[in-house]
Amino acid sequence: MGIQIEQATDLLTATLAKFKPNQFEIALESQTAEIVNRWFKKDKTVIDGGDSVKFYIQLKRSNNATHTRLYDTDDVNVAQVMTTGSVNWTHARTAWAFDVREIAMNKGNPQRIFSLLEARVKAAHHDLIIELEEAAWRTPSSSTDDLSPHGIPAWLAQADADSETGDFTGYVGDYTTAADGESAYSSVAGIACTSTTNPLWANFYADHNNLLDDSLLKLLSRAMLKSKFETPEVAGQSLDPKSNFSNFRLYTSSNVILELEELARKSDDRVGYDLGKYAGATIFKGVPFKWVADLDTELTYVRGADPIYGINHNHFYPIVLADNNFRKSAPAKKAGSHNVMEGFVDLTYAYVCDNRRTGGFLISDWEGGN
Repeated sequence: MGIQIEQATDLLTATLAKFKPNQFEIALESQTAEIVNRWFKKDKTVIDGGDSVKFYIQLKRSNNATHTRLYDTDDVNVAQVMTTGSVNWTHARTAWAFDVREIAMNKGNPQRIFSLLEARVKAAHHDLIIELEEAAWRTPSSSTDDLSPHGIPAWLAQADADSETGDFTGYVGDYTTAADGESAYSSVAGIACTSTTNPLWANFYADHNNLLDDSLLKLLSRAMLKSKFETPEVAGQSLDPKSNFSNFRLYTSSNVILELEELARKSDDRVGYDLGKYAGATIFKGVPFKWVADLDTELTYVRGADPIYGINHNHFYPIVLADNNFRKSAPAKKAGSHNVMEGFVDLTYAYVCDNRRTGGFLISDWEGGN
């Protein structure tokens, strides 16, 4: 009768249970894996359902607070101060396959069967890692692109003018077009964001003008000073306990890190003690810089050149659909190929920055020095 496809599947399952993993090497394409190692492990929020991801933020005042005199009458203003943000889900998947004849050819050698399957599965996972790492630092190609997530540059954007010394002027970002042309968002998470409509729905931005020297340290200090909010407490209630920097990280290009390392080696009283090295990392005010390989690629209108992202992961995080949280499906017969079995890993997620003022900042060479 020969080996049947169901027998091949059982043989593969039994072989996997018998041998230890990691018995072959893989040449990794990217040196960094921040997204899968930290964002989707430490920072993510998992929810049960919904046709999109929604969050709520107060961007306007109710104007009910005032000083009063004795016997003043009450005049309470009932105002709609909450705004709803919405982000569509993004779906990602990776896959691997085997042919029953490959199993038959290696039937007498469980080690070779294991190595065959492990290589396919790891290659599939590697593809997904690369896909997620790159997409996190980019934006969709247009308003109709429903395949790509709204990554960091969709939320932490450049200002509309050159030589910005640092303020909350990052209103709308740009789509990642193939020719790196300028194609701006009209809103962020469905919320209109201009200095007149919603001035609080903006991030801090500064232009370092390709000056990666001690002047950059002043911009970094200003960015951290203005983006770190002390949460007010009224009647024992904390208004925004997530506004601190308890989960704050700095991400940048290799060029910026190398320049800052050189600056740290030459540091003196003029530079001060904010910039330094600890355990092999370059740190600023106690926060280490994390190199992101994708940030070495200049995307002129999306993030400028040599960007530095300061991200408060209490406010920026991936939201993952519970039933599609890196879901692994058992191998199943491929339609139209009676000898081929396929396995899949599926992920449904969206990136959300629920408060752009305290969610982080961007410092870069504005539009690549344009």
